[in-house]
Amino acid sequence: MPTPSGRRQRGAGGLADALGRADLAAEFLRRNRTYRAEHTQMRQRIASGAVAKSAAEAAFARRWGLSFRHGAG
Repeated sequence: MPTPSGRRQRGAGGLADALGRADLAAEFLRRNRTYRAEHTQMRQRIASGAVAKSAAEAAFARRWGLSFRHGAG
């Protein structure tokens, strides 16, 4: 079956093939201006004492659909 124009075939190379899902998602967020701005705002609010770190990080993770494996890293 031919590939519709504008779509790449699997195995065609590129960033998606070089990275795993988690790496690709991290790269997307790293380049996302809104994500970076909200992350900076969260860190500033934590530093100023306006919000507890655990509460701020949990809310941020929910908003951006982030989840972390226990024991990762």
